[in-house]
Amino acid sequence: GHMSESVLIRLVISAMTLLTSCAVGSAQNCKLSGTSAWNQEIRNVVAGCKIEFTSPDGNLHLKLASDGRMAVDSENIHWAGPQLEPPTMVSWWRRSNAFFLNDGEGSGLSSSFRLFRILGGQVSEDKKVELAAVALFRERVRCASSSADPNVWGFGWNSNGDEIYLLIQPTVNDSCGRPDQFISSVARVSDGKILE
Repeated sequence: GHMSESVLIRLVISAMTLLTSCAVGSAQNCKLSGTSAWNQEIRNVVAGCKIEFTSPDGNLHLKLASDGRMAVDSENIHWAGPQLEPPTMVSWWRRSNAFFLNDGEGSGLSSSFRLFRILGGQVSEDKKVELAAVALFRERVRCASSSADPNVWGFGWNSNGDEIYLLIQPTVNDSCGRPDQFISSVARVSDGKILE
C-alpha cells in the first residue's frame, strides 16, 4: 500500500536535510556515502566521495568517482556515463538491468529523476519517466509554463520490482505550485508510463 502522506513528507525532509548537510565531501562525510537513504534499496552518494554499488546479481558495478563521474563496469560492459553533481541517491533494480538516480544537482534541495537501462551490453538513459512525471504535475497544478519544472524523486520499488514510487514536488525557486502541492505517483519500469 501507499505510505501516508505525512510520513512521506517527514521522510523527504529528513533525507533532504541529511543530504544538504553533507553536500561537501570530507573524510567523515564519506562514511555517509553508501548509507541507506529512505529505505534499504536507496543509497546516498556524497560529493567528493568515491563509491561503488554492485548490482543485485553481482555482475555489474556502478562506480562514482570523487569528481562525480559515473561508470558501469562488468566483464563485457565498460560504460563511461555523465558527470553528476552529488548529493545523489542511487538504487538498482532487482533484475540488475536498470538503476535510477535522484540527481541532486549540487544542492540536495532539488532532484531530477534519472533512469538508466542496461540492454545487450549498452547503458542508456531513459528520460520517459521524468518527462511523464513533470507533465502529470503541471497538468494537475496548472502553473505558468515559465515556472521551473518540479523536482522528481524516486523513493522505492514495489514488491515485484516492476514499478517505481515517485515523489513530485515544487522547486524552492520559480516554483510550479505551492510547497505543499506535491504528488506521489507510480511509474512502470517497462515503458516509463505513470500509472497513478
